[in-house]
Amino acid sequence: MANQVLSRSRPGQLVALFLGLYSCQPANPATSVIPTIYVSTEQSGWQKREGRMWRNDTLFSGWQYQLSPARDTLFVGAFNQGQAEGFHRQWHANRQLKEIRHYQKGWQEGEQRGWFESGRQAFFYQFRNDQYEGIRKEWYRNGQPALYGHYHNGQESGAQQQLFANGVLKVNYVARNGRNYGFTGVKNCVNVWDSIAISH
Repeated sequence: MANQVLSRSRPGQLVALFLGLYSCQPANPATSVIPTIYVSTEQSGWQKREGRMWRNDTLFSGWQYQLSPARDTLFVGAFNQGQAEGFHRQWHANRQLKEIRHYQKGWQEGEQRGWFESGRQAFFYQFRNDQYEGIRKEWYRNGQPALYGHYHNGQESGAQQQLFANGVLKVNYVARNGRNYGFTGVKNCVNVWDSIAISH
């Protein structure tokens, strides 16, 4: 009886739970199908057609990379049958991370982030099925916010703001059902006197 209690102890239960949950799970398809082939962008034969990456007239499956003249990595990203897959990363020449984008079957999916050479954030986007979905933020090089908006199915939906580089508000409105309510920064009227030529 004491042995039965010991076999059901907390560590044993955790190990059993872990094995039960993960032993039959398939591997992550984004990483398991990408061949371990690494090809530089400097090599010939690259073409992008209809949103797919080709090399020597064959849909490319593998990893594409780009190096700077100093042999530092500027880009690395995976492709499966010509479609971008997983995380694609780019760096500035000063080795500062420039952007991280995530793809599923060639479409942007999830969070997309970018940075300036200084390391300050340049953008933050959320995507679903290659369309804006959720928050979209952009910043100026000086760190000031430039844009803040909400999206649904690729369309503006909810509060939207744009600012000048000095922080002064440029637009501030709410997008609802295809219409904008608030200060859009657009003058919708035309002065008819501007188009009338007066001759004496």
